[in-house]
Order: sequence, then C-alpha cells, then structure tokens
Amino acid sequence: MHARIERARALVAAHRLDNAAGELESVRAAAQDKAFRNIASIMLMNVYLEEGNYGRAEALLEENFQARATQKDESLGNYFALAGQAVNGARTHLARYRTFGISTADSNLPPEALSDLNRLRSFLERMIAQAKEISNVRAAYDSLSLLEDVLGLRLSLARDDEDQSKWQSQYADAREALASSQTQIASLGGIPPLRPGKSTGTPAGPSPYSTKRPSDTAAVIKTPDKDHASSATQSPADKSDDPENDAGSLNAFATKKVVPKYPPMAKQSGAAGLVRVYVIVEGGKVIAVTRSEGPILLRQAAEDAARQWLFQAVTIEGRPTRLNGYIDFNFSL
Repeated sequence: MHARIERARALVAAHRLDNAAGELESVRAAAQDKAFRNIASIMLMNVYLEEGNYGRAEALLEENFQARATQKDESLGNYFALAGQAVNGARTHLARYRTFGISTADSNLPPEALSDLNRLRSFLERMIAQAKEISNVRAAYDSLSLLEDVLGLRLSLARDDEDQSKWQSQYADAREALASSQTQIASLGGIPPLRPGKSTGTPAGPSPYSTKRPSDTAAVIKTPDKDHASSATQSPADKSDDPENDAGSLNAFATKKVVPKYPPMAKQSGAAGLVRVYVIVEGGKVIAVTRSEGPILLRQAAEDAARQWLFQAVTIEGRPTRLNGYIDFNFSL
C-alpha cells in the first residue's frame, strides 16, 4: 500500500490525474487499514478538484459526512481533514483563474469556464450546508472555522451584487459566531475557561472579545517566608528559574485569551490533543516561551497564541515579579 500511495503521488506530480485517481480509488477499495483509506481519500480530493471533477469530489465528501453519524469522533476527524483539503483545493483552483488574469465574476467568459465556476459554487454550497449542520449540533471552533472558510470562498465567487449581499451577510454572521463562541480551543480538560458567570476557586478573566478594559487590580501572591525573601533581589534570569515563582496553570489568571488557529496540515493529518506551552510572564505580558509539549504539528500555533495572552498584574510584597507557568490549549477535531 505504501508503494501504491507513493506511485499515485508521483502520478499527481506528473499531472497524470486520471491514472492517479484510478490508483487511489483502487487503494481505497482494497486497503484494510483505515489510515491508508484516509490518505487515499485526501489525495483523491486534491486530484478531483485539480481536474474539476466536482461530482466525484462531492460524493467523496458526502460519504465521509454521512459516516460521521455512526463512527462518531473518529469519522468526524476524517471529515474535517477531507474538508480542509477541499478548501485548499478550491483555493488553488481559483488561484489558477487569477494567474491568467481572469475575473470569476465576468459573465462573458467562455461556456466551459462559466460551467466550471457554477459547479464549484454548487460544491461550496453543499460544504456550507454540511458545516452548518455540524455546527448546529456541535458549535465548536473547528466546525465554525470551516463554515467561515467555505463562506469566504463562496463570497469570493459572487455572481452579482445580489449574490454578494447574500453571502456577505452569512459570512459576517459566521465570523461573529466564531469570535463569540464559548467552545474555544483554548480550554483545559474540555472546560471552556471563558464561560460567563462566577466560577469556583480562582476567578476567571473577562472575555477576550469584550470591549471593556480589563481590571487593573493586581493579583496578590502569598508573601514568601524569610528564607525565600531574597528572591525579590535576584536577577530577572535567576527569578525566571526560581521554583518559588512557579505559578503552574495560568489559564484562570488571563485577562485576554487568544484562540490559536487550527493549522491546516494538522487538520488534514488528524492531529489533535493537549498542547502545554510553558511561558514566563512579567507585568501581565508573556515575555518568553520556554518550551511546549504535545502534538508537534500543533505546537507552533499554540505558542503563537500564547505570546498574545495578557494576565492580571502579579506582585510580591507590592512589587511586580516574573512568574513561570503554563497555558493549556486543547485542540479537538
């Protein structure tokens, strides 16, 4: 199977798309391992969109969309990986028109081009319907992000002012839903940290999308005993490694939380899970990311988001101090 996948990859590179599609369909039919079938499906989506075979591309997507109802999370992850490839393939297809200086809104294009664009619009509209159905049941960041992506593509293919107005409205609604969603990637143990209302234990910070200015009230840490009082006079570098300044999880102390964007490659490969980003905070800002743990494909996105977080000011005996801690991001497909 490995050899056949590699052969199909070479055929795609050589633009022998019919041969590549035949080989990949054969792999899908013969493979017992789900991983091989999923890889073949993702490659097939690329091939079908490359050759403008929207019927087969939609059938492939529909198959995975329907399977999610019986296979639950595993199949939903496969669907998102395939949908991500479909979005990338559609973008590449549209880029070809731009490369040749062709406006997709031009109604005077040759019939072949107009037919191709209409079939692409229909394909995107089916994806929009699927993303909406998933979002209605599971309003998570991944499904809302997919909906936003596909609506943005459909908007770029508007036929006229009326068509543009229709999709512009839906696109704006999707962006608003994505921004205000309480089901964030940035959560610990599946518990959304931005849910409004009082929480037990540590106080939660305000929503990062709030227009209100965060409170300037400083969080006070218990004064260390005399044996550790000298830590306040240490150099910044020394203090950053001081275990007495280790605050553990910083999620609850944040006044601004930035949700990482799911990397397309990670979506396509089905990468998911918890990423823990270790940071040094001073003056309420992340001044350094020291390391991260978790799935490799997700670490960079988590680190980039962590650098933008803000926290309550922390003092020891009235003086600002650096803290070591970590931020957890739970990526789920």
